[in-house]
Amino acid sequence: MGYYKRTARKGFLWCKQVKKMLPETEEPQDKVTKLAIGVEGGFNSGPKYEIESEYAVVLFPDFDAKVPLSRLTPKLTEVCHKIIENEGVQRQEIIEEGINVWEGEARVNTKHLNLEQMDNGKRIPPWGWKCEEEGCELKENLWLNLTDGAVMCGRSQYIQEGVMSKGRNHARLHFDLTGYPLVVKLGTITKDDADVFSYDEDESVRDPNLKKHLIHFGIDMDKTEKTEKSTLEMELDLNQKWEWEMCQEDGANLELVYGPGLTGIINIGSSCYISATLQMLLQIPDFVQAYGIECEKHFLNVAILDSHYDFNCQTAKVFSSLLSGEFSQKDSDCNGIKPVQFRKIASRGNAEFSSTRQQDVDEYIRLLFDRIDEFMKKSKPVDAVRFKLEQRLEDKATNRVRYSYTEEVVLSLNVPEKSASEQPVKTLETEAPIRPTVSFAECLSATFGKQHIDDFRSPITDEVKGAIEQYSIATFPDYLIIQLKKFTLAEDYSVKKLDVNVEMPDEINLGAVRGYGKQPEEMLLPHASSKSELTLGRPLPGIDPDVFEKLCKSGITPEAARRAIHITKNTGFDAALDWYMRSVGDRDINEEHPDLWSKASDVDGIAIEQLTNLGFSVYQARYALQKVNTGINDAADWLFSNVDTIPPEKKDEEIKDYFFSVEVPKECRDGKEHYRLIGFISHMGSSPLSGHYVAHMKKDSKWYLFNDEKVALSQNPPTLLGYVYLYERCCDPEVTPCDD
Repeated sequence: MGYYKRTARKGFLWCKQVKKMLPETEEPQDKVTKLAIGVEGGFNSGPKYEIESEYAVVLFPDFDAKVPLSRLTPKLTEVCHKIIENEGVQRQEIIEEGINVWEGEARVNTKHLNLEQMDNGKRIPPWGWKCEEEGCELKENLWLNLTDGAVMCGRSQYIQEGVMSKGRNHARLHFDLTGYPLVVKLGTITKDDADVFSYDEDESVRDPNLKKHLIHFGIDMDKTEKTEKSTLEMELDLNQKWEWEMCQEDGANLELVYGPGLTGIINIGSSCYISATLQMLLQIPDFVQAYGIECEKHFLNVAILDSHYDFNCQTAKVFSSLLSGEFSQKDSDCNGIKPVQFRKIASRGNAEFSSTRQQDVDEYIRLLFDRIDEFMKKSKPVDAVRFKLEQRLEDKATNRVRYSYTEEVVLSLNVPEKSASEQPVKTLETEAPIRPTVSFAECLSATFGKQHIDDFRSPITDEVKGAIEQYSIATFPDYLIIQLKKFTLAEDYSVKKLDVNVEMPDEINLGAVRGYGKQPEEMLLPHASSKSELTLGRPLPGIDPDVFEKLCKSGITPEAARRAIHITKNTGFDAALDWYMRSVGDRDINEEHPDLWSKASDVDGIAIEQLTNLGFSVYQARYALQKVNTGINDAADWLFSNVDTIPPEKKDEEIKDYFFSVEVPKECRDGKEHYRLIGFISHMGSSPLSGHYVAHMKKDSKWYLFNDEKVALSQNPPTLLGYVYLYERCCDPEVTPCDD
């Protein structure tokens, strides 16, 4: 009706599509041999079906009077067939970019293709192996060193809850002593392949010359028989039996549910992170109001032909479809939605998210909030989750302090790896292990505890005596999104996932980590010169601190890290690292980018920014700096004592145009620090860029599992295994301005 009112065009091509399930094969699914979903050898992505389509022409408003295509004029029939034959959005996406199913990382060829082997005459028998380390004599989990023929046991591996494989890590100790890197797991050798590990490459690898390397020690691959599981198979078993089963609640007789707000989202190729994010946002009334209840406003404010490429229209289309219940009906063949165009528009301009690869759901949440803030002018639904993080820095040389504030939408908590590793781990030879568990309180302590910065130079005394840094939460939003930093960098700078449980309470009180800003007895610390700020190795405003830290930990200089982030426009770690690797030979790679120097040298801008971070407006900060004219410290002291004496701001038209171009400014709501858990997103797999995401959401005291297009009542929500959690405040909020 809306389209007819705006265009007066009332002829439509009517299409009915019926999904018909293909008969199930009586043969069981082939054994899973690949860590993948939807590919040969991987996990099944779901039942197979075919689509039957029926077409007709209808005239508004009588949609029941359908005219078959066979009764149309030749010209009109030709037009209809062109529409039918036109590639749909999803098909175009597949052609243009190639929709990827989820697949684990492939093994790479080892660098030891021409491995030098000792001619020591050693021959390995076809059976009867045992660890050659004195006193060990383990007879399973044995690895043959392809350099000297030593047979040693591997490390004990976590198989499932309560079960560890046998192993004392003697193969690794042998490498540490000799430097011989390449080993193959005995019992996994077949005529085509085997489980090969390279210690100095620190990963499972392919050895194209494996047959030659084994013959050297008397092992003929064509005559061997597989007797043990490979590392890949053990990983598959772990995924199937632990995280995958726990997060998806396999084994439980889950009841499928239907209705408004219980609509599934069909996987369109590595899109589970999008599905989980959208289901979480449906828990927050501000987003429901802005894009669901008020969806018509977005549709009417945009020209028909432009709506296909309008972010607000595509977002409203998704939200209204998820909330309507129209695509969530029992016994219907049309359940679930495919957010193909939404995916394309939401990630437009971002190289990484525009790809069809799996993504980190935490990074996607932040991207989506940035897009919503950019395109929503009349309201700011992100205000529901926006808050201020307070940083307090105390100079040890003078005991003076500096406060700074950053705007956040996700609270990232450190997961103390040391705490997890100190838990007892026992093998089958003794007792079953306990999976390491970290408490929520330990995560808070690891995040908000005092941190010592040894290389800090005092801007007053010019001494390097260090500083103490501590973070607090300055404002508490209505809804708090918490991310657990379960993904860390290994010693070789690869991403690894901490194998831990985290006890996330149903209710939390964060009053102990609230920040109160400058105290009366404290004296403010002046800011260092722009040069010394840069040489401290800190990120500047506009430089993502998490990406900056990752790059520096990868061995990249602070100057190069900032340059990479700046040039790739803060699009993430992978984009910055990729640019750095392609530009590492540039002469100026380790020099500060000129744009960043101009930011660092803008002393007046820095002073105003720091004063506004203390809670003062831009006008108040500028007034105080001009009034005192002796630096930021005196200006801050003057403001704390005389802010009420500042005359009202004269807002002439130029100032209005500059400061009030956005009709509704951002706000950081503030209220009590007491929250209750209403949802969480879980990740299954070893990397945030692979695996699978599902969401558990609590509605009307019931937990629901959202697993792509499947929506069911949850019986055992695995709160220990979450990655991103959503908490709701238990009381009414207050509102404070959120300065940009």
